[in-house]
Amino acid sequence: MARTDRYGVARKKKRNTLLAPLTFLLVCVAVVFGMGVFFRVQTIEVRGSISYSPEQIIEASGITEGDNLFFINRASAASRIYSRLSMVETADVEPVLPNKIIIRVEESSAMAVVNWNGVDWIITGNCKLLGTPTTPEETAGLIRVLNLSPVDPEAGKPMAVAEADNLKLTYLQAMLGAMEELNMLGQVDQMDMSNAANPTFQYQGRFTVRMGPNNNTDYKLRMLLSGVPQLSETDMGTINLSDGVTVRFTPG
Repeated sequence: MARTDRYGVARKKKRNTLLAPLTFLLVCVAVVFGMGVFFRVQTIEVRGSISYSPEQIIEASGITEGDNLFFINRASAASRIYSRLSMVETADVEPVLPNKIIIRVEESSAMAVVNWNGVDWIITGNCKLLGTPTTPEETAGLIRVLNLSPVDPEAGKPMAVAEADNLKLTYLQAMLGAMEELNMLGQVDQMDMSNAANPTFQYQGRFTVRMGPNNNTDYKLRMLLSGVPQLSETDMGTINLSDGVTVRFTPG
């Protein structure tokens, strides 16, 4: 029979109460120790890369064999890949137990051309700067953006503009992103961003398209794609999508 102290509490029960936190602490230490010793990266697999070798992707990530799988900062590794390799649009780092890392990348697609101090810069649909073309062929078929220039451009970085042009940049991103999704590259010749509230672009070499305010951009472009086939193949003029409800065509 367990002895009791003067307060009538069983000593055995008191001893167990004191041991419980110590046992829990020892278990935690064992778990942390096990995580540190085991789950070391032995294999790094790269998927989706065309422009870069697996070795280039892995080096950019900063992940090395022997790193602990649980202590890798996935977001930081993905950010390093994105910022260091200009052709990478998105990167995802996935740990796979017990000792593998899978890096998935999606590469950027050249979408448009902007000009800075007389030098062309190629950008993606998300306005990431890919670099300067070395031959005229590299810009063939790309959309030439007028009246919007980058500030201190650097390959692999998002395009930055003067503060006064932020609304133009936001609208440009919306239009290029939607055009990319709708496979409109090659049908748009140039885009004029002089008016942030009503940019225009040249479509199929025979239409000037007025976009109006920056809203429902994807829907407006879908209206354009549905409306143009209803016109004659010889029609030329202006298509106004400003109200986001109707497609207004004016010949001339």
